[in-house]
Amino acid sequence: MRTITIRYTSFRECPNCEGRGDDGAPWRPAECRRCKGRGRLVTDIEVEDSVDGLLPRSRYDFNALGEVYLLDFDEDEEFEVVRARDPWG
Repeated sequence: MRTITIRYTSFRECPNCEGRGDDGAPWRPAECRRCKGRGRLVTDIEVEDSVDGLLPRSRYDFNALGEVYLLDFDEDEEFEVVRARDPWG
């Protein structure tokens, strides 16, 4: 079975909540809408394929929450996704 390994390599403090993870209201703390309460945003990742090796940036996309979107992959192909480490762990 094909395996895709995702490594989160760079982060930055969320500019919306300044790394707190909430909206800053002491009377009604609510989860930050931008970072979903994590306080950090993902700025870079590496994606490694067990078949093709390290994928170039043109083969995937990602967002600041760490969600990865693979491009140019067959929708019917089965593969296992392994996250090398939890970015917020």
